[in-house]
Amino acid sequence: DKIGCNACVDICSAEAVRSDKSRQQIVVNPNLCVGCGACTTVCPTGALSYAYPRASEQGDRIRTLLSTYQAAGGRDAALLLHSQEGGQRLIDELGRGAQLQVMQGLPARVLPLALWHTASLGLEVWLSAVSYGARQVMVVLTDEEAPQYAQALAVQMEVAQSLLQGLGYSGVHFALIHASHPQALDAELQRLTGGPAAVPQGPAVNARHAVQADKRNTLELALDHLMAHAPALSRNAVPQAIDLPGAGSPLGSIAVNADRCTLCMSCVGACPSSALQDNPQQPELRFIEKNCVQCGLCAKTCPEQAISLQPRLLLTSERGQARRLHHSPPYACVRCGKPFGTLKAIEAMLGRLSGHSMFQGAALERLKMCGDCRVVDIFTTENEVRIAPTPDQPRS
Repeated sequence: DKIGCNACVDICSAEAVRSDKSRQQIVVNPNLCVGCGACTTVCPTGALSYAYPRASEQGDRIRTLLSTYQAAGGRDAALLLHSQEGGQRLIDELGRGAQLQVMQGLPARVLPLALWHTASLGLEVWLSAVSYGARQVMVVLTDEEAPQYAQALAVQMEVAQSLLQGLGYSGVHFALIHASHPQALDAELQRLTGGPAAVPQGPAVNARHAVQADKRNTLELALDHLMAHAPALSRNAVPQAIDLPGAGSPLGSIAVNADRCTLCMSCVGACPSSALQDNPQQPELRFIEKNCVQCGLCAKTCPEQAISLQPRLLLTSERGQARRLHHSPPYACVRCGKPFGTLKAIEAMLGRLSGHSMFQGAALERLKMCGDCRVVDIFTTENEVRIAPTPDQPRS
């Protein structure tokens, strides 16, 4: 068995998520799960999702909060995500400190939003918040979170920031704030939001899409809006593709080594998102980049080690279209002429088995035949060694 993406299993601090190889699926132990939602954040496909609150409900909360702030004349909103327990206590103490004039308190453009767990939202919702008009998205981490949660959020933020920078949006849009006491939170908020120079750039027009139940759909809607209003577009400086960090990217392409690939199509069978496809008409490997989740199953399944991942966001129209990665002329049966494999695959097989004692003479020649002709050749060749008698031979 090959393991591609293992992100949900690795991040769960309660060890409630495991891989059931016999059923080829992920199993969540409800007696161990604490409902933090971190597994849904790191899942690149959306196979794991929050039942309550649903992603669409969280999106409605964020969009309503930002639109109400903007309708009241607010500008340059910074969304501050924090937990309902430790994070909320820090926010409350920050307010009391401001009243006592021992701390500066919550900046006017910072909008706090309490979550059951800070790791329950990821880059597709953060990017949606930016498309709704948030100039920054900050996540407060206290001593409540396990270390792997902070690491996963940092990876997600690195990918999201790379996307915005590649599209020409200036500034730092995402930040993790590690704070165990209100003074630390106060200092970080002032540093991140102080002065006009600290305000990152966002789209000129706010998005109107809703956060979808399907994670990939939400990500695509946010990316479509951010690409349509990208500052690099007005400067005619939009790159063909944006390179993304290798770890944790849910977007990307693959590279196929044509010298190694035999078009066995094992990668097509392993791909869980239909990003890799074959062509029934001819030996050809095709790829739809928009469908790729960078799980790595294709690379691990390939017997020739001919596939490597390329984390990136392709900005051309080819991203949603099937394109050819590799092709090969078909190999024709030496007896009937019917194509039954690829030229490279058969030649590779002949090269590997030519020195084997079991594949000499007629046996090696049969490897060049289709399945039907191989059977006919075995039963029509004289002096052929058989494990069963032919119909005209007496049984002993």
